[in-house]
This record gives sequence, structure tokens and C-alpha cells, in this order.
Amino acid sequence: MQRELPNNQRKTMSEGVYGEQAAGRVTHSLLRLSTAMRSQAWDWAEGAGLTPTQGEILVLLMQRKGPMRLGEIARETALTAATTSDAVSTLETKGLVEKRRALDDGRALAVRLTARGRTAAKKAAQWPDFLSKAVGTLRADEQAAVYRTLLKTVYVLESQEAMPQHRMCLTCAHFEPSKNPKKTPHHCGLLNIDMADTDVRLDCSVYAEADATTQKKNWKIFAA
Repeated sequence: MQRELPNNQRKTMSEGVYGEQAAGRVTHSLLRLSTAMRSQAWDWAEGAGLTPTQGEILVLLMQRKGPMRLGEIARETALTAATTSDAVSTLETKGLVEKRRALDDGRALAVRLTARGRTAAKKAAQWPDFLSKAVGTLRADEQAAVYRTLLKTVYVLESQEAMPQHRMCLTCAHFEPSKNPKKTPHHCGLLNIDMADTDVRLDCSVYAEADATTQKKNWKIFAA
């Protein structure tokens, strides 16, 4: 005769099994999305005479609105120095970027978009539209929940040094998180604006990195 486990032990085991299944299914779904995005990126890039990496660099330079050094580009895109150098050299040959001496250091080179490069970058930024349209079919509250979850996932991966650091609100000195943003919104102290979850930025031009203590405090409030 099979011995039954106590209710509390069955509950613990059940939560463990189903928790692992849920994490695995979420991971598998994200991997399938990654496959679709990679396919779409290559389709667009081939039509534009570029590679996805070259397109990513163009978009990064457009978002930064200013010159970037090769090391900065490599860090932001998680590419090796050699791959970054090769991609930028190809873009320079195509007339999409140009190298100039950095304003803060005449010995260093900085990369910036040309007029043609800005046009190409705007087009490159449009290739994820297929995904935007799919997300757009979700209800507003569903979009907010997905975005909040993704922000938290990005934060954890950054803290584990599994992906490049972003200039995101969650680690910014100006960010004032709310425990209940539906009732009391988050706040940006620098811009003096209230923010819902969907207003929290992943990349902000006025970002200022907070100290470790502030980051931990903000994360504890936001993740609650």
C-alpha cells in the first residue's frame, strides 16, 4: 500500500514541480520569440544590404544622439572588440558612419552617423514592428504586466552580469519607485514627472547611476 504524504509536504512538492515547469515554459517561449526576431532581423538586413549587427550599431548610434567610442559600442551591444571594429569599418566603407577624434580625448576615435547613416538607422529601427503589432493586440493591463516583468528580468540579468548594463530607471539616482503605482505613481526627481509602470524607461538620456544602497532600496520597492 502506497503511503500518502502529509498535505503540507504534497503542497511543497507540487509548488516546486509546477514552479519549475512554469519557468521552463516561460524560457522556452522567450527562446521561440528570439528565433522569430533573429529571422526577421536577417530578412530585413539582407534587404538593406547589411547584417543585423550592423543594423544594431546604427540604431544604437541614433539612440545615443552623439558619437560613441568603439569600446562603448562593444559594451552596449555585447560584441567583441574585433567584431565591433569589423562592423564599424564596413559601415564606414558604406558611407553610413564616420570616425572622428573624440572631443574629450584627441587620441581616441569616436564613431558617428552620417546623413545616410541616420536614414538607414531609422529604417533599421522599424524591423521589430512585427513584434510591436503582436504586443499591440494585448490589453493595456496585459502590456503593462509584460513590461514590468521584462524590466525585472532585465534587472536580474544585469545584476548577474549576464547582459550589458542599461541606462534604466531602476538603477537611476533620479528614480523614486512606488509600492503601488496604480494608486501612487513612480516619480522622476530630475524631470519632475509621475510615471506608470509602462513609463519606466529601459534607456534614458538623462540617466545617472545610483549608488549600490539606493539601487537595492529601489529594487526592493519596485519588486514588491
